Amino acid sequence: FFKDWVNLVKAGYKKAVKKEDSTEGKMFWYLVAATIPAGILSIVLDKISSKIIGENINVKMAVIAASLIIMGIILYIVDKKAKSKTDYEHITLKQSILIGISQAIAAAFPGVSRSGITMTVARALKIDRESAAKFSFMLAMPITLAAVVFDLNKFKFDLSLILGILASFIVGIIVIKFLLNYLKKGSFKVFAIYRIVIGILIIGLLVFRMM
Repeated sequence: FFKDWVNLVKAGYKKAVKKEDSTEGKMFWYLVAATIPAGILSIVLDKISSKIIGENINVKMAVIAASLIIMGIILYIVDKKAKSKTDYEHITLKQSILIGISQAIAAAFPGVSRSGITMTVARALKIDRESAAKFSFMLAMPITLAAVVFDLNKFKFDLSLILGILASFIVGIIVIKFLLNYLKKGSFKVFAIYRIVIGILIIGLLVFRMM
């Protein structure tokens, strides 16, 4: 989405300074409006979640498994019943903020998935599948950048970090391209099933660890 972001920033600047209206300019400020409350709420909920869950690996695994399964079921139901009335260009400010705030839930509950919750909320707001996915990924950049800056002092800049970034970059491009093409005709059913299966496998692993 590099070109998209270049156009968004340019249009956002023109809208703020030169008062030039455009779809890109509107979307830029909608993304900003959606990110600010999400960022603040994410920090608060993350700290609360960390205190409640603690460092117990078994508790963390149980929360992740439950989040995967519950969100998988919710995603399937919402996607199946929701109508597709809004495309990317016509997403409203209200929809943007609601989708943005939902990201904070992912910070509070490991396993929820930031993209999973935002796409689920977008579908509940009657945004079509491809647009829900695109808006979710566009929304990922500012909140991820903020998270990186916030935790920058915790990073150990070595070969493993560089390889990790490179691997996620390559996989991200492949997966996002596939997902956007797939959602032009497909549904979120396969991803909902994937979440449920992974959740069950984690429960199995947890039981095995506790035996």
